Amino acid sequence: MRPFRMIRGLALAFMAGAVMLLGASATSEAGNRCTDHCADIYKVKKDACKLIPFKTERKICERRLKEVKEDCKRKCR
Repeated sequence: MRPFRMIRGLALAFMAGAVMLLGASATSEAGNRCTDHCADIYKVKKDACKLIPFKTERKICERRLKEVKEDCKRKCR
């Protein structure tokens, strides 16, 4: 019974270490939270702009939205 416990403990320790290493690599590629936040807000508001029926007003909305997005990204730096 004792060798089984030791093998099981080593296997669990190995799996925990592997998960920690994989988790660290996934979070290092996550990117900048601030710019991701700006992009998420932009996507939601752009969908709202697409609901505007008149093309000229819709384009004005999208242009202003791009300016707001750029301002948000500048604040992140």
